[in-house]
Amino acid sequence: MPYYRCLIPKDSLDYDQRRRIATAFTDVHCGISAAPRNFVHVAFFEVDKFGAIADSHGSGMLEFGTPYFIAGGNRAGRSPAVRKEILNGLINCLSEIASVPKEDVSGHISELPASWTMEAGEVLPEPGEEPDC
Repeated sequence: MPYYRCLIPKDSLDYDQRRRIATAFTDVHCGISAAPRNFVHVAFFEVDKFGAIADSHGSGMLEFGTPYFIAGGNRAGRSPAVRKEILNGLINCLSEIASVPKEDVSGHISELPASWTMEAGEVLPEPGEEPDC
């Protein structure tokens, strides 16, 4: 499952902005990867300053030095160019909807094998092997 954790400054985004960002992230991810929309999950975490967050799809910590950070986790199997396209799309959406400069947003996408993840009680298919919805 694509899981995007958005680390944001405290009180920086209202409910409507969060809703719009979550929808935009789903649009970006599914528009590029063709994954089903119900696979995408977006969470918002308010933070006081820059720092680090545990890598949800890897080991170690992801350090960040921007006010807004996207910690993404996806199924393995996509090319580096596709991962970069997804991340750039997410950064653009967050920047635009939050009305902040793109330089204030950074991110990282980590990967796990699809067979390590379940959604609705089913092991996820490899990228490109999703059933039509």
